[in-house]
Amino acid sequence: MENRQPLFSAKDITKSFSGTQALKGVDLEVYPGEIVGLVGENGAGKSTLLKIIIGAQPQSSGTMTMHGQPYAPRNPMDGNRAGIGMVFQEQSLIVNLNVAQNIFFGHEKNYRRYGFINWKQMNKDAEDVLANCDITNIPVRKKVIDLNFATRQMVEIAKVVNVARRDDGDGCLILLDEPTSVLNEEEVQTLFKQMRKLADKGHGVVFVSHRLDEVLRITDRIYVYKDGCSVGTIPTAEADEIKLYEMMVGRNSTHEYYQLEKQADPRQDVVLEVKNLSQFGVFKNIDFQLHKGEILGLCGVVGSGKEEICSVLCGDESPTSGQILLNGRQIKFSSPEMARKNGILMIPKERLYEGIVGMLSVEDNIALSNLEKLRKGIAVSPERITKQALKWIEKLNIKTSGEKALIMSLSGGNQQKVVFSRALASESDIIILNHPTRGVDVGAREEIYSLIREIVAQGKSVILLGDTLDECIGMSSRIIVLQDGLITAEFNAKPEAKPNQVDVVSHMM
Repeated sequence: MENRQPLFSAKDITKSFSGTQALKGVDLEVYPGEIVGLVGENGAGKSTLLKIIIGAQPQSSGTMTMHGQPYAPRNPMDGNRAGIGMVFQEQSLIVNLNVAQNIFFGHEKNYRRYGFINWKQMNKDAEDVLANCDITNIPVRKKVIDLNFATRQMVEIAKVVNVARRDDGDGCLILLDEPTSVLNEEEVQTLFKQMRKLADKGHGVVFVSHRLDEVLRITDRIYVYKDGCSVGTIPTAEADEIKLYEMMVGRNSTHEYYQLEKQADPRQDVVLEVKNLSQFGVFKNIDFQLHKGEILGLCGVVGSGKEEICSVLCGDESPTSGQILLNGRQIKFSSPEMARKNGILMIPKERLYEGIVGMLSVEDNIALSNLEKLRKGIAVSPERITKQALKWIEKLNIKTSGEKALIMSLSGGNQQKVVFSRALASESDIIILNHPTRGVDVGAREEIYSLIREIVAQGKSVILLGDTLDECIGMSSRIIVLQDGLITAEFNAKPEAKPNQVDVVSHMM
């Protein structure tokens, strides 16, 4: 590749935020027809680099070229005009506009005539854009706010792919920042098909994912970043998960990824029991017990009812029938606040929309679950809020410029640690973990697994909806399998006798 001219090149890029250096002289080259993977722990600088490339942020120093020419975007529109498009990790769709308006946002002048927009033509072109990405089930006139998160992601991807489709000859660069985090396997396959089509047409793709198996499956080369620095580039054909893991975290991978040596037997005390719990059309006659000091894994495909069961247990939804017994006492939760006051708290899977308040600081986000305990007299004590935050920042190794930094300035994994801090600060006895490591790199995952083991050792109980089946099996003491709203199997998951994935899957499908 050295004899070919790169489609895009970044040299010695640095970036500082309020004294914190996010990038320390990183390089990146992408050639025409190539899919490049970008991996690294949370805070390694991956998303920051992509935002600099698209023009959402300026670099502190360093240079970039596109098609061999100097490239210095002032905003994402400059990036689009140069043939660069990006799917942001946080999503960038405008929810009050419809699908077609989002796809062509910023390009409305192409449909304006005599001061009026030709909506009919825009809608037709939007349908063509979606069809070109093999997406045929999304109405282009539907508002984005009415779409679920995964469907929004498919619209975002189609919008960015359209940058390449609009190009009149030269190759484009498509930046994908965690695009698969909310997609099911079928949607992931559709995305990979589009990525390969783009590469086959001479475009370049940069793919960021914390799922190393995905990176190994679709890329041609992989860049590894650590602590804002480039630590190596490796052809995908020569890489495997262990090698990437070691490069990312700077230490040898461990056999005990899920820290099985710390898995203890649950106690006899039953802290939560559900009897014949049902929600019409979703799940039926669910029976199980949760013991003190137990991690109970719920496994099932989308539509199995596992997430809705957890929504009922945390007071977010109401059951049609059945009983919930908390420490032997029947109870019905009318809201998540009531569940929290009774010692049940859920860490939601959609961190950005349900887990954090983006415009608040790290310390305020941590304090949200226990403001009553932080009172001094009739008012909440700022000193206690800060003291609590400093405790959890140190305990969970949260990478932040300070407790008063906006939580949106943190990487995704560190935001997740803040959400964990809030759950632990609430002192709830039962914590429901809904995909606790979604969008979190392997290094941060180990820290979260260690934290889960620690809180269970303290006598708290956990209901786990793992981000992967392997995670659910590895972390759980016991596993319940659901299919179409019914319990189909239960497995003991002691450290020395973990169930086989095939055995679990056979009861899920």
